[in-house]
Amino acid sequence: MLRLSIIVPFYNVESYIEECIRSLYNQNIPIEEYEVICVDDCSPDNSRIVVESLQKEYSTLKLVCHERNKKQGGARNTGLQQATGKYVWFVDSDDYIYPNVLRLLLDTIESNALDILQFNHVRDVTHIVNDLQFSEIMNGEMYLFGNLSQEWFYKIGGPWKQLFSSDFLKTKRLKYLEDAMYEDTDYLLHAFLLAKRVQHISINAYHYRINNESITKTSISPIKLAWRVNLMVRCAQLVNIAQSSIAQVTISEMVSNTLSQLRNELKCFSLKQEIDYISHISANINKCRDMMTWRTWLALRYGITWFI
Repeated sequence: MLRLSIIVPFYNVESYIEECIRSLYNQNIPIEEYEVICVDDCSPDNSRIVVESLQKEYSTLKLVCHERNKKQGGARNTGLQQATGKYVWFVDSDDYIYPNVLRLLLDTIESNALDILQFNHVRDVTHIVNDLQFSEIMNGEMYLFGNLSQEWFYKIGGPWKQLFSSDFLKTKRLKYLEDAMYEDTDYLLHAFLLAKRVQHISINAYHYRINNESITKTSISPIKLAWRVNLMVRCAQLVNIAQSSIAQVTISEMVSNTLSQLRNELKCFSLKQEIDYISHISANINKCRDMMTWRTWLALRYGITWFI
């Protein structure tokens, strides 16, 4: 069994994907110990050609191609299905990892039998300082909510800032919502609520590239608002999984506060935008789990949240 599977979904990243893949192989463990699985989510540019060219250099670089676009969540699920590594790292194709970090990360997660090992990331800066420290090992709920002086929501971050045990992900049947926007947050919250052994290491292992065209950076739209409501519904359902009252209350407050914010954003929509919002929800009701119908519009417009 390989030690690690690195899963890299890609779509329209021709300018970045070579740098990403080369960083994954600029490491301090033998290439035979890990694999890189690139998932082409029907990318319209030449990203696939770049990956195919790099396959000639790296024997453990694999390429899987979707027949239809499933968005980031679907591509990550596909990669996980193909993965043979003991551990998994989800890496975004427009980012990269720093040289020679794999040995320390893998030795740490293996020796401590962790479900999740989280580490630091850097956002578009060049001066990197590592003050290596290890947190104590704790369950995921304690890790997120045990010290609320630190924002628990930001501890989750993206799926790229931690290694996961493959057995943990598969045993708990954790899957991303496919064909969706904002698929990360509830997946990660769910994972941490179920994890028994979590640790943080203060190494800066990951470089996150700020992309002003990403979903989180662009302005709100009827479609994005609909998916953010859907995300809050999914997060609200995870309250039942939380064991401690502080976790339950904190998640519920986050959902309530976010819905209030979204309600204010909806009030700024024009009539046409509201119609677009309702149309998008209606069109997706059979495609995605728990997608709200017109009731979400009423709830946001008039503050009625009984549907949660």
